[in-house]
This record gives sequence, structure tokens and C-alpha cells, in this order.
Amino acid sequence: MAMVIKNNMAAQLALGELNKNNNKLSKSLKKVSSGMKINGAGDDASGYSISERMRVQKRGLDQDDTNAQNASSLLKTADGAISSSIDILKTMKEKAINAANDTNTDADRATIQKEMDQAIDQLDDNANLTFNNKRLFDGAADAGNDVKQFVVKALNSEWIESSLDMIKDTYGISFQDDTASVTNMDLQFVSSPPSGMDNALAWVTYSGPKGSSATKLTMSVNTKFYDALDQNDPNGVSKKTVAYLDRTIAHELTHAVMAANIKDMGDMPLSLVEGAAEYTHGIDDQRLTALKALQPSQLDSKTDEEPYAAGYAFLHYLNAHSGHDGYAMKRMMSVLVNKGGGTAGVDAAIAAASKGAFGSWQEAKDAFTKDFNSYTNVEDFLKEKCDIELVPGYTMKGPYDTGSATGSKSWNGEQANGEQVVLEGKSPRFWWYPSSETSTIEGLTVEWGDYPQPDLTDAGFRFQVGTKANQNIFAAFSDIHANALGLRSDQGENISVQTRADAKRAMTICDRALRKALDQATTIGALTSRMEYTSRNLTTASENVQSAESTIRDADMAKEMTEYTKNNVLQQAAQSMLAQANQTSSGVLSLLQG
Repeated sequence: MAMVIKNNMAAQLALGELNKNNNKLSKSLKKVSSGMKINGAGDDASGYSISERMRVQKRGLDQDDTNAQNASSLLKTADGAISSSIDILKTMKEKAINAANDTNTDADRATIQKEMDQAIDQLDDNANLTFNNKRLFDGAADAGNDVKQFVVKALNSEWIESSLDMIKDTYGISFQDDTASVTNMDLQFVSSPPSGMDNALAWVTYSGPKGSSATKLTMSVNTKFYDALDQNDPNGVSKKTVAYLDRTIAHELTHAVMAANIKDMGDMPLSLVEGAAEYTHGIDDQRLTALKALQPSQLDSKTDEEPYAAGYAFLHYLNAHSGHDGYAMKRMMSVLVNKGGGTAGVDAAIAAASKGAFGSWQEAKDAFTKDFNSYTNVEDFLKEKCDIELVPGYTMKGPYDTGSATGSKSWNGEQANGEQVVLEGKSPRFWWYPSSETSTIEGLTVEWGDYPQPDLTDAGFRFQVGTKANQNIFAAFSDIHANALGLRSDQGENISVQTRADAKRAMTICDRALRKALDQATTIGALTSRMEYTSRNLTTASENVQSAESTIRDADMAKEMTEYTKNNVLQQAAQSMLAQANQTSSGVLSLLQG
């Protein structure tokens, strides 16, 4: 090797290695001191990117867990309110049972009413609960403004149940009986009714083979009356007709139950079929004109109002001849279920209903005609032979009995006017949507078909429990104010227990209010459990992401200490060799001295 002084390559090489070792030592020192093997993108570009994404995900999961815990707190607050309301409703049911007992005087019932009123006020206080200034029970789950929604909620919540209960209590037949050949019914909304149905609010059609009961049921609701339905009236009032929709539903469901249990119902006289349906809800109000024009020959008619009014009067006539025992219709239906709707079955049913006063349909018609002809006016005949009193100036909200199957004129219950026949709560705000495409009510499975689904875009609560925008849990609560539980009208009138009849109705209304409150409590409880599962899942996910990120980013301290020690030794060695290399140039001086 030449001896040069201008370029000391040995020193340059040693210096280069020293710099490299210094860099390596610096990185090792940084890893050891920070505990991370990746301290910047320069250490591992792809690893750094993956690690940072994982850190973002972990922070998001931790916030999701916090969100879930806050949501659990909200749900627990709501659960406390609904639990208190359920306790109040239990007490109200006890008070209603107490008031229904005739050992109480009117003064006693007035005192009980005061207790009921205070309890109802407390229900409203519970329902006003807020969480972080957000109202919880805002009714978002049941909101809607389309009349189809109104009808579906009413059918699902009260109208079908009340009607089927009334039919079972009076006629002894239901969709829960073994004789029921069909237990499904389709609901459809019709904009172009078939001939003869233009003025009908709703109707049931049934079909089945000859010699059998029905195998298919369909309920149609006439959309012609939608724009006139009062969505603030629990009876389904329409300005285009004097009828209440709830009573029409009771009428049509009578057809449905009979068709499912009676073979060859189509062979029965139309006046008996329609008369039985009218008898369910009473017609003293709706068909006063038809009743005033009553003629016995109309029992064989198939025209307009005649078979409805005539059949209704005839069944009241049979009931009167049975001794007013309240079981005439049950006996009649029992025979029809066993013998069918043919001539033999109808004759036997008439005999059973009248307790043998008449041996056949024809014999009963003859007696009906003879008695009718013995009076100079229809009103006297109806009052004295059929327990039907045509009251001048009748209104459905008045104090008059409609002649319904469960009313006093049928000798089978308390006086019931047009608003009381089909039992409902005080307000339509009580109603709620079906929870699925079908609902089973008193043994009848209703296929709801198509109706406008409620728009919940800006309603309810959305608990963000995921790192993506659409990963949330939706919760919508029903209103649990007193009117939303059917206990108070929108005008502020509370349910009454001041008479025995009122107390009996209040018992059922309290039962239904409890059912809605319990359903809401179940929803809240299920959401609370879900939030607990969600929180645990988020905690596990965060831990797993942290573990994966640690694998990428955290330093293996034993390995890094070994690397640090090596780089430290190499640095010292390089320093030593640089010093040696710098000494080589001094050898040239000895040559120059010579």
C-alpha cells in the first residue's frame, strides 16, 4: 500500500463505518428507550401504516365501548320509569276489580276514582322522563300519519281482539276451537270495491269446498273512506258514513269465525248469517230506518238492508223466547258447528236457541209473522217481542243500548252504546304496529300484507357502537303517557270506575295498558342485554387489535438489547480503528526527516 498523505483512505473507510455504526446505535437506542421497533415511517413504511390504522381502530373501539356504556345508562333510566309505571298499573287493576264488586257504594267508587286519577297523573310524570335533556318515551315506535297505518295499528292492538273476545263470549266459537278449519286471514286494502261494496267500510270473503267449512279468509278494507276517517277517534269514525269502523270489523269477524267453524255456511238463510253478525254489535243506531220498515217476508230477502235488519230482529225474537237466559246464541252456534248450515242443521239450531219453543226455521218464521201481524205498528212489536226499542233522536254516544250481543237488550251484560260495544281504550295513541308480517290474535293469524311502513329516519335513538358510519343499534320507544296507554282521552277524560259497568271495562283497559307497558319493558330489557354483549365484544375487539398492533410495533427488548450491545461494540471498534488509521499518515514524517 502506497504511503500517501493527501487522501487517507483507511481513515475515510473507518469514518464511514463509524457513521454507520453511530446510526445503527442511535436507532437501537431509540427502540430500547421507546420500547417500539417502529418509531417512524422510515423504520418500516408498510408496518407503520398498518400500525397507525390499527391505532385508529382501537381508539374508535374504545369510544364505541364508552358509547355502549352511556346507552346502557340511558336504557337503565328508561327501565326504571317503565317499571314504576307497571307497578302503578298493577295497583290500578286491583282498584278496578274492587270497584266492580257490588259490595261498594257509589261513594266508595267515587273514592276509588280519586285514587285512579292520581295514579294516572303519576303515569304521565313517569312518561316525561328525560336523559341528558332527551325525552325517552317520545312515541317514535308508533308514529305515523297514513290512514292505512291507523287501521293496521287499530286492528293489531284492539279491534280484532275485542271483536273475537265478544264473539267467543256470546257465541261460544273461536279460531282456537278444534273445529276451526282455517286460522289464517289475509288483510288487503281495496281502492276499487266490487259491486255492492262501495259503501262498505270493510268486508270478509271466505271460500272452501262444498260440504266443508272455509279454507281461506280475506278481510278487505275500503280505501274510499280513508280521507274521512278521524285518526283521533278510537272507534274509527268516518264522515262519509254513520258507522264506526270498529263495529264493522266485529260484524265481519263474526262471518269469519262462523265460516271457519260451520260447514256449508253458504246454505244458511242470508238473514240468519247477516243477523248473527249484526247481533254481535247491535244496529239500533245504524239501521233505524230499516227496522222501522221491517216486514216478516224480509227474512227470505237478499236485497240491501232487509236481511240484516230482519235477521237481527229475528235473533232477538228467538232470544226472548228462550227465556232471556243469555245462552240462546251459544246453543244455536253449537248445533250449527255440529250439524252444518244445511236445512237440518238450521232447524235444529233454531230449536236449540229457542229451547224448543220452535221446532224449525219455518215454524219460527211463522210465529214471528203471526206476532208481527198482531201489532198495529212495528215499534211496539220490536219493543215487546224483540227487546228492541227504537229511540227517537238516537246517537251512538248517547245513553242508549245498541242491542249488541254483550249488551243489556240481549240480556247478556251491561248497557252498551255505540262507542262501548267494541271495547277500546280512551285514545288511538295506545295503538302500535305489528312486530312482524303476521300477528296471531286470539288464535287468528293475520297476514298484514302491504301498508306504508313508518318513516323512522329521524326518529328514535341510534347508538353508535361501531367504527363505521352505519354500525349502530337503533331503538325506538312507545309513548307511555296515560293517553298512550288508553287510560285517558286526548281531551283529558280518564277511565271511570264509578259504576260497575265502567269498572268492568276499566279492568280490560288496564290489562291492555299493562300488556303495552310490559312489551316496552321487554324491549328495553332486550336492548340492555344487547348493550352488555356489545360492550364485552368491543372490549375483546379492542384487546385483539391492541395485541395485533403490538406485534407489529412493539420492540422485543431482549433482541433489541442484543442489537444495541452489538452496535455499541461496533461503534467503539470503529472509533478505535479511526484513531489507528489517523496514525498511519504520521509514518510519512519519518521518511521526510531522513
